[in-house]
Amino acid sequence: MGYRSEVTAVFYVREAKHFPILKLWLTSNFPMSEFSDSVRWFDRGMVLNEKDVKWYEDYELVKAFDAAKRAYILLVHNSKVEEGSPSFCYEFVRIGENYDDVETEYDGIDCEWLLGVTREITCEV
Repeated sequence: MGYRSEVTAVFYVREAKHFPILKLWLTSNFPMSEFSDSVRWFDRGMVLNEKDVKWYEDYELVKAFDAAKRAYILLVHNSKVEEGSPSFCYEFVRIGENYDDVETEYDGIDCEWLLGVTREITCEV
């Protein structure tokens, strides 16, 4: 069976008018065929959600994601954020099976903190 995680990543722009630039970059540089069932587009970007996945660094799926993510982070940091220019952002959360196994990553000058992890106490009585 193996250790499983849930992974969500969001790649987005500040303004919807820059979405075509982002979509072109992602469709050209992101391993879409590896994640085709897990990708959802919205008006400013793309959400990737993998549930019940073995997210090990040496797996080809994770290597492909990491390579695309590193290229995207370079894009984020090399973009000139001037009035009217695209502002690229990235967010990532991985939740493992163990209660304290949570990994988060956020990048971009206009990061909106779209992803988060919530803990709550429930009582069945």
